[in-house]
Amino acid sequence: MVPVTCRTEFLTGRHHRSATAAWILMLAAMVALVALNVAGVDGLVISVVVGGAIVASLLGAAYGRLGERGAVLLTVDEDTVYFGNEDRTLVSYPLDSLVTVSVGGPADATSDMSGERARHLTVLGQKYLKLTFATQNGKPVPAEQEHAPRDREDGTDAASETDFWRVAVVEGDPAVAEILARLRRHAPERVATTKRTGAAKAGATKTGASSGRQPRTEPDAASTEPVDLTRPPSGGPRIADAGSDEAAQRLWEEAARRHDEVLGAYGTYELDPAMLLRYPAVTDVTVEQTQTFHLALDEAMALRTDDYPGNRSRADAYQQSVARLRRAWIACEKNGRRVGASYLEQTDQDDLDRALKLYNHAAASSTPAEQATYFGRVRDIVTTMTDRGVLHPPDAAVAELQAVTRRALEAGTPKA
Repeated sequence: MVPVTCRTEFLTGRHHRSATAAWILMLAAMVALVALNVAGVDGLVISVVVGGAIVASLLGAAYGRLGERGAVLLTVDEDTVYFGNEDRTLVSYPLDSLVTVSVGGPADATSDMSGERARHLTVLGQKYLKLTFATQNGKPVPAEQEHAPRDREDGTDAASETDFWRVAVVEGDPAVAEILARLRRHAPERVATTKRTGAAKAGATKTGASSGRQPRTEPDAASTEPVDLTRPPSGGPRIADAGSDEAAQRLWEEAARRHDEVLGAYGTYELDPAMLLRYPAVTDVTVEQTQTFHLALDEAMALRTDDYPGNRSRADAYQQSVARLRRAWIACEKNGRRVGASYLEQTDQDDLDRALKLYNHAAASSTPAEQATYFGRVRDIVTTMTDRGVLHPPDAAVAELQAVTRRALEAGTPKA
């Protein structure tokens, strides 16, 4: 199994200290400008003092910006999960020691990752995975040997039989979705991602009251709403907002994949004559929804590149064009299937219906000569309607119809 890795970048202490110092120096420059003017200090001195403070402020800001960001790294391979602060240390656990996995956040702060025992690897504003691993005497053990998974926020349970971690991830990163799917395959029965219903809560309360015991409180993972990291409620993560260049590239690759999906779906209508005859509006460029789809298709094709362009603005423009393309395709296909051929005159509808029946007869026939006859009649009907300006099939659809007719003729021709 190929390892999958995701990175969640965050600002380090260097970035924060530099930004704070830059603001203080800039504020000091403004105060000095006013104070020195009031005191009647020579203009040259004022310029030197204020200018020096401003230059120092800009240098401080630049020093922070030039520093590399920190990153939380998360990797899953065939049998192990690795995670930690990329600049300090990584820890690893066997996947068979995984007890629970769920999604939380967004985090309200970036955790302190400097300590060796730091169990919270959260980044401000980002989602995080909550991972619980079975341990025994400080060492990971298969989850089947763990009997009391009671998480505590300090990373261990009362019996020191589990390790609890929070690991930051970038919402919408396709690599995160794949990692989450792999983790859940190892702890499917313990993943609680929906809130308990009112009936279930009432039943638990009743049971606890009748037995004289307090109802057991589940870990906070049990009350987490289902989260789809690939499709957040905002409509989808944008490349322009990606937390790292790697995440931006994966989002671009996801956009290219969705673009190919649309091309494949539309190709079905182009290369299957039966679909052309049954749903002509899907490929008829005189229909408004189809026109809109083709405009969106042209825009996406113009922005597409063979490889990730390396320019976030261009990559983001392509991603958004693909989003518009998908919406246009959904509207085009939905309208085409809804109207069928009903937007045509009744006589034209009858011609298409007859052509579809002939095509189905040809497809069901096992005699090449008979197939060639039926296909030929279908081709004639489509050609006539196209010449009259009634039907507007794409060139690929006409070429496919001619190809099946030619193949049937060749199959029915005796070899010398």
